[in-house]
Amino acid sequence: MKTKTITDLGEFGLIEFIKKNNTEPKKFHNICLDIGDDCFAFSPYTKQKYIVTTDILIENIHFKRNWATPEQIGQKAIEVNVSDIASMGNSKPLYAFVSLGIPESTSVEFIKKLFNSIKNTCNKYEIHLSGGDTVRSKDITISVTLIGICYEKPVSRTGSKSGDLIYVTGTFGDSSAGLEILLAGKKNLTSFEKNLIKKHLVPQARLKEANLISKNIKITSMTDCSDGLFKSVELLTQNKGAVINTENIPLSKNLIKYTNGNHNNLYNHALFGGEEFELVFTIDKRHEKKLKKLLPSATCIGYINNSNKVTYLENGKTKKVKYNGYNHF
Repeated sequence: MKTKTITDLGEFGLIEFIKKNNTEPKKFHNICLDIGDDCFAFSPYTKQKYIVTTDILIENIHFKRNWATPEQIGQKAIEVNVSDIASMGNSKPLYAFVSLGIPESTSVEFIKKLFNSIKNTCNKYEIHLSGGDTVRSKDITISVTLIGICYEKPVSRTGSKSGDLIYVTGTFGDSSAGLEILLAGKKNLTSFEKNLIKKHLVPQARLKEANLISKNIKITSMTDCSDGLFKSVELLTQNKGAVINTENIPLSKNLIKYTNGNHNNLYNHALFGGEEFELVFTIDKRHEKKLKKLLPSATCIGYINNSNKVTYLENGKTKKVKYNGYNHF
């Protein structure tokens, strides 16, 4: 009999296993949002809601030193965590704990540049670098834990209701295309290829947009698009359903040029490409006009229903879509 491995379980299966086998919370834990969301939220002995997130970047999995500078690696390590904080709504990151695994052969110059970039990105968001750990490791490993505050009830992934509209910030597929170009090792890059690579190497968290929207409109659910738009929609529609209009998914001119407008390539990148760090969120239809005034760049890609499945439409016709993205295991 074959031994079941973590590959059989998968990333989200592993998360579900941990959730089911978690310790029982007590009253004094004051948990607002438990394991399985973009952040953990709690309010011990106060009405103030604290939020915590953590992310790991591992060399040769999340970055390669032959295509990413130490400055880009350091910036990305902070931005991806700020993105999780942003998905909680009206929030602010405060304290960062950075743990670093380093090969013995790593140059001091590399570490100086890496931490200078971490410091500069923390300064950008007024985050205090508060501690961490360092160990020897085979490859460079950066683990960041970020603690922040949420000024209102944290926005979870599961609060949407039937009829809510699904909105997104930014465009999708650029980071995936940028990674593809890097993996191909192509030389003599065009300007649009350089822009796609930049989206992958230097992501920008949407904290400003998240705060702007949530201060003025009730967001019913939200996540950041770190695992791809397809997965993000799945996360927001657990035990519900949705209709997504593929022609409404925002695409950049850079991606269209890169794919030569090839329909399948475009939507393969847009739906399944990870590390976009755009916001995917839902609002009550009554707030649509207000949202358009607040954030004209936000795009409606569909709506929530109670069908218990996600239906993709292309020019009004049902389109079969099967997951074709990255799996950690």
